[in-house]
Amino acid sequence: MEAILSPLSNADGSCELKSKLSLVLCGVMGPGDISSSKRLFDKANIFFSVNRIPQKSKEELASTVRPSVSKPNSSSLSSSFAHTSDRFISSIVKASIDEFAYPRTCIQICTQELKADGPTDALHLNSICLALLDSGIRMHYVFASVTIGIRATDGELLINPDQLQSNASKAILTFVFRPSIILSGKMIGTHSTGEFTLEEHNALKLAEQNCLELFDFYRQKMQQKFIYHIKPN
Repeated sequence: MEAILSPLSNADGSCELKSKLSLVLCGVMGPGDISSSKRLFDKANIFFSVNRIPQKSKEELASTVRPSVSKPNSSSLSSSFAHTSDRFISSIVKASIDEFAYPRTCIQICTQELKADGPTDALHLNSICLALLDSGIRMHYVFASVTIGIRATDGELLINPDQLQSNASKAILTFVFRPSIILSGKMIGTHSTGEFTLEEHNALKLAEQNCLELFDFYRQKMQQKFIYHIKPN
């Protein structure tokens, strides 16, 4: 995974995050002024914009090869899944921000997929967390996310699968963790599509391990950002 902090000069915080062939750019603006009609008296109003590159699902790939078996509602199903994923991302991020620290203001968060190869929900979440850290907005906790695919043929767990691996998976699970003093990581959210057993859902152990590595990655990037402001005695 590769990350660049503050790539957008006009944003209060931003991050360009790359994982394999997928690339997401996130910008955070605020806290800033907001019109009286949208102003909340006791907390900040948080706005989201998650912009995705259309990807072909298994049904759409099948219709390309065999038009006679195409499903007319495949595109609408893809859009509904994307809408559900956007709401999942929004709920995770809103819970992490201390919105009561910025009353009568707005915070705008925008992500844009520049390249997409497989499920990108985890990449959106991780880029948002890094952009929030870059902006200095007060948070209750940081979070990290990872996507696990369960291959249909043999049940192998695939970490952050690409599009081909995703299409060959019977289920896609996205886990989100926050740091915990008692536990190594505390799961705060999960989003899944497809069919899986309870034993296969225990992939969260593998996801937790990868998220702990992401927390170390966050620390390294923030240290690199501020090391230039530290002058030796």
